[in-house]
Amino acid sequence: MKKVADNTLIENAILAFLHHYPNHEWVDEYRVLLDKIQSLPKVPYPLDEQSKTPTVQKRGRPAKRQRTKKASSNEASKEKVETP
Repeated sequence: MKKVADNTLIENAILAFLHHYPNHEWVDEYRVLLDKIQSLPKVPYPLDEQSKTPTVQKRGRPAKRQRTKKASSNEASKEKVETP
């Protein structure tokens, strides 16, 4: 799951409040706060975690070991078959 920066979550909460309560007495304060948050530079969330955890691609299925013995031949199949 991708993590989201705190500023993005706060901005989303303010926008939701303004959408659902357009006539509330705090609308002006929330608009000022929204302007402050939107003016902040966008920084990708955890800068330090990106360098610590590289993505490792997993292999599909495990490899099977190579056979070391030759398969034994079936002597019965080498006999000549006579048809009447």
